[in-house]
Amino acid sequence: MHEWLDVLDRFIRDAMFLEGTFQETSTLRHPTDQGNEREHAVRAMVGKYIQCRAAIYKRAEIEDSSTRAWFHQQDIVLADPAVEPHRILKDDGRVYTDPSAVHTAIEVKSMVDSEVLGKAMQSIADVQTAPRRRQAEVHHLRFPSSTGQMHYVPTSGGVFAYGSTSKRVGTVTRWIEGWYRDRSLEEWPKFVTIADLGHFMWCDPRSGNAVPWPITGPEVLMCFRATHAHHPLVALSTHLNYLCRLWWVPGTALRLGDVADIPHGLRVGEAVYPSGGTAPENACEHVCLDCQRFGQH
Repeated sequence: MHEWLDVLDRFIRDAMFLEGTFQETSTLRHPTDQGNEREHAVRAMVGKYIQCRAAIYKRAEIEDSSTRAWFHQQDIVLADPAVEPHRILKDDGRVYTDPSAVHTAIEVKSMVDSEVLGKAMQSIADVQTAPRRRQAEVHHLRFPSSTGQMHYVPTSGGVFAYGSTSKRVGTVTRWIEGWYRDRSLEEWPKFVTIADLGHFMWCDPRSGNAVPWPITGPEVLMCFRATHAHHPLVALSTHLNYLCRLWWVPGTALRLGDVADIPHGLRVGEAVYPSGGTAPENACEHVCLDCQRFGQH
């Protein structure tokens, strides 16, 4: 239990670190400097809680190494080091890497409104729909999609924002729903995490259980609204760990990925479901780590 509480305390410190970074960088004169420092803070946080095999790139250009098709620059890229970048810039070390290497992309924003969030989700959609080339037939993998089955696991992506102009879950939900309406499931972001509000993801409307990605279409948007500042970080890290179980480079042997040691009992906030959605019973009996740390009874 003591070791698990240590993990909780790290998340609490990380939340304080991100908030402090946001406040300190507000005094920087150049918006580019603000953005770079804030992205660095998110990269540092994410790097603590994902599998150690992942390479973390800043502002990587996603470019097919054979066709030179370009899928835009992504703020944070979690990639498999088995695929080396085909270009490394001498100026700042940024990389051009093939989509086959990219497991997850994260767009980082300081403050989002409907327009800013929409542009960030479009950037994520561009890389999520990038074809990850297959080098060989391996285990005849089939991954379900809205149009059939793919022979590879597609790239995942999402948005992390320090804050939102709206503090209402319903308003942000409408922003996201308004963007993804009439778009294919493959374009929908896997998550939108807003540090001062909560973690938005998908759930099965019949059971109310959260799901890592939409596959069949009935999935609806839900939010784990933060009741403590660290909750969105726990939700994001747990979600990334679930996604990384299927991190795989096409053409290599398929095996489930390693995950970070995030203990059970860490709460992720208050679940907010859409109208008509089923909410599972809250099973907390005050033995969770939050209750132990904050003295709830």
